[in-house]
Amino acid sequence: MSPAEIKRKSARQTIRRPVGTRTPERQNPRNTQDPQTQQNLQDPQSDRKHTPARQPIVVHSVETQMLGVRSFITSRYVVGYVVSGYKCIYTGDLRSEAVPGDVFFLSKGTHYIEELPESRRPFEQILFFYTPAQVSRIIAELSVNYRIETCVHHTCEECMLREYVIAPGWETLRHFFNATGKYIRGGLYADDPTAELLALTTLVYQIISRPEGCLRTRVLGSTDPEKELLDRQLGDYIFSDLTLEELAAKSNRSLSSFKKKFKEFYHEPPHRWVVRQRLMHARLQIISTDRDIVQIANECRFKNASYFIRLFRDEFGHTPSQYRLKYGNTPSRSKWRIDNG
Repeated sequence: MSPAEIKRKSARQTIRRPVGTRTPERQNPRNTQDPQTQQNLQDPQSDRKHTPARQPIVVHSVETQMLGVRSFITSRYVVGYVVSGYKCIYTGDLRSEAVPGDVFFLSKGTHYIEELPESRRPFEQILFFYTPAQVSRIIAELSVNYRIETCVHHTCEECMLREYVIAPGWETLRHFFNATGKYIRGGLYADDPTAELLALTTLVYQIISRPEGCLRTRVLGSTDPEKELLDRQLGDYIFSDLTLEELAAKSNRSLSSFKKKFKEFYHEPPHRWVVRQRLMHARLQIISTDRDIVQIANECRFKNASYFIRLFRDEFGHTPSQYRLKYGNTPSRSKWRIDNG
C-alpha cells in the first residue's frame, strides 16, 4: 500500500470525538474560537409536500465558511462526492470523515453533518438525490438489458446499523463526478430532468457493477417499497403523539408483525430507535442553541425533564447541562440551504 493510500485510509476511519471538537490543522483560522452551528440543511425536495415528485436533482454546492454541525434533512436517498474539503457525519459521539475523492451514501431522514473547507479551498461537493421508485426502474433496466448482477451477498454490521456509508471513489467514478461538475457549471442540467436521469443511471451503473461492498449494498437496498412507506410514516411519528399500536395499524400490521418487520429494517426495536432519534435531535439543540433544557425535552416528546436527563446521560455520558458546557457552540442566526445547481 502506497503512502497516499495509507493516508486516505486513515482519514476515513471513524473517530470517537464528541461533537464540537475539531482536528486542529483543519480549523478555520478566522473562526477557531467561536465556530457556528447551523441547522435545517435540506434536500431541495424535502419541503415540497404539495407538489409531484420530480426527476432526480443533481446538486453542486460550495461552502467557504466553517458553519459547524447542522442537521441535514432529506426526503430522498443521497449519493454524494467530496470534491474538496472534508465532510463529517456524526452518529452519537462517533464521527466519520469523508475526504476529497470519497463517495458517500445517506439514507432518508435526518443526519448530523459538518462541512469543513480546506485552508485555501472551499468545501465542495456534488449530490444526487433519488427516490426508491427511480432507482428501482434504473436497476431493473440494467439487469434486463445488460445482465448486471443485482443480488446482494455482502453484509456487515457497520453498514447495516448506520444510516450512511463512506467509501473511497475509484478512478472511473472520480472521472464521472468531475465531468458532472463541469456539466453543472455549464448549465447543462438546468431544467433538463432527462439529462439528470441519464446521469443518475450512469452513477447507479458505476456503483452496482462494482464488487460487493457497503456502498453497493445500500444503493441496491434503497429500492424496497415497503421500507419506503415505513420511512415516511416514521418521519411523521418521531415527534408526534402516535402510539406504537396506532403506527402499526397505519402500516396494516399487527403489533407483533410490525415490531418484527421494524427490527428487520432498522436492526433494533421500535421504541429504542425512536428514543435514539429524539436524543440525537435534542443533542443538536443543546449544543447549538441556548434554549431551556425543559423546553427541548418537551419538544422532543420526552414525558418529563428528569426522564430526558437520565436517558441523555445514559446515551452521551453527561447530563444535558454538562454536555452544553463542554461542547456547546454559539447558536447561528442564519439558515443555509442547498440550492439546485
